[in-house]
Amino acid sequence: MKKISLSLLLTMLLCLALAACSFAAVTGAEAPKGDLPLLVTNAGQGPGGKMGRLLIRRAKAVEDLTYNAEPKPEDLVAGGFKTMIVVIGSSAKGLGASGITIDQEIVRLDAMMAKAKELGIQVIAAHIEGKARRGKPGSADERSIDAIIPLADQIVVNTEGDTDGKFTNLAKEKNIPITYLDSAMDLGEFVKTMYAK
Repeated sequence: MKKISLSLLLTMLLCLALAACSFAAVTGAEAPKGDLPLLVTNAGQGPGGKMGRLLIRRAKAVEDLTYNAEPKPEDLVAGGFKTMIVVIGSSAKGLGASGITIDQEIVRLDAMMAKAKELGIQVIAAHIEGKARRGKPGSADERSIDAIIPLADQIVVNTEGDTDGKFTNLAKEKNIPITYLDSAMDLGEFVKTMYAK
């Protein structure tokens, strides 16, 4: 039997590790086919919506993208949107800057989701910021999640934000496909897959 050099063995192990990492970034349900135009927004007045927009643009996933932090039902009608990615996460700073309470934000989200359903807009609920955007039951983060997830067509979650299984359980309960991301950075690739020709 021939001896394998240590450097060759290490190189082989490194290649296997890199291959495993490249396949593990996005798991679960496949990305659905997205239609244009695309709206990216947020739920809860957190910074995630802007982060999502940046990640999608960096991935060059789609050219026709509109970002609106607080779309009203009439904005959905006027924009003619076919797909909407709602990045979920709340922050006291964001609510304060908007001059609203979480109760007012939930009223807005309920109206936005009702109109999206009425118009047949595909809704992708994305929770990409992990533990930073989770809280105790009744918190602004949890209320934002509960307002969006039940009416979503697909859930995309950073695995770090689903350690308690909330998203997995909601997906099973509501029969919604769920995709898991290893990190927020994987959102761009997920959306790129949605719009692959």
